[in-house]
Amino acid sequence: MDSQSVQLVEIVSKIADLAIRRACGLQYSLENLPPSLRKPAREIIEHIASQLVLHDRDTLRCKLCGRGPFTRKGLYLHIRRVHLDHVYQLARRELEEYLWRLKNT
Repeated sequence: MDSQSVQLVEIVSKIADLAIRRACGLQYSLENLPPSLRKPAREIIEHIASQLVLHDRDTLRCKLCGRGPFTRKGLYLHIRRVHLDHVYQLARRELEEYLWRLKNT
């Protein structure tokens, strides 16, 4: 793998984790991302986060498999342990689409 591919994998992994944290209502920071990607990363994180959690009255449930109820931390751990590959693929696809649009417009 070349260094560009390694950087992409690292950035996608960070975005996936941040999206899970955002979806669960936990604190997160974009400080570890390159400054040029913070604004698009925020949009990607919001889009992915909206697909992960079902807020059912006072409870949190996993939107991907319906399990729950969870605490915020419990839901974070569930999504990381069970659905991380899926979230990673979502983040990768969203970031690749953004980079493609940036390159081709």
